[in-house]
Amino acid sequence: MKRLTLQLLTILTALAVSSAILSAKEAKPLKGLIITGGCCHDYKNQKNIISEGVSKRLPVKWDVYFEMNQQKSKEHLSKKGWADGFDFVVWNHCFAHEKDSSFIDSLAAIHKAGKPAVALHCAMHSYHWSIKPAEGKKENTWPEFLGAYSRGHGPKRKITVTKAKGQEKHPILKDLPEGWTTPEGELYNVQRVLGATVLAYGNNGVAKQPQACIWTNEYGKARVFATTIGHHNSTMSTKEYLDLVANGIRWVTKTK
Repeated sequence: MKRLTLQLLTILTALAVSSAILSAKEAKPLKGLIITGGCCHDYKNQKNIISEGVSKRLPVKWDVYFEMNQQKSKEHLSKKGWADGFDFVVWNHCFAHEKDSSFIDSLAAIHKAGKPAVALHCAMHSYHWSIKPAEGKKENTWPEFLGAYSRGHGPKRKITVTKAKGQEKHPILKDLPEGWTTPEGELYNVQRVLGATVLAYGNNGVAKQPQACIWTNEYGKARVFATTIGHHNSTMSTKEYLDLVANGIRWVTKTK
């Protein structure tokens, strides 16, 4: 009887240790990198809104590269290995007039090789306005990476978000109420969808038609989550927005 009890205790101990190891692995935070800075937005505060807000919903250890100067940002992002060691990259920046296509191609190549990405608001206007597609290509590399082409935006008005038909149960949208209206807004024009799966459309009440405002893309080996919603701190601070971004990170990193 004592021998049987000892064997049983040994088995239970082993199971407990295994369970603890699995729990530790599950609790291990993701390593996220935010690239932010540039024109027209309060990136100084938004880097904190995003990192702190997401961390309340998902364990993430953050690094932030914040640089308002386009040339200095380019110099940093031209360094070899800048994205190494991170589980995903968040692009919340606004450098619309970069003209160095080789530099932009090098950024996209990091994601094409498998680095998951999250693109917020003016990331959709960055890195493609001032260059022409390479010979034989219809689109520039950055919009191909994002999965959509966007240029210009409407007036500053609240945006009502409607889930795309058939996408209502997508895991990224699971915490987003149908018909959510942003406190403030700046609806981006999306002229072309380039292979992305549109999850939701935005309407500001004056646009001729609703615009894609939340989508996913598969770029090479990487998953990409993108939303043109943002701009104002009041919107980015809402529960709905931070839930959306956190769920987007879960999706691109395949984290439950």
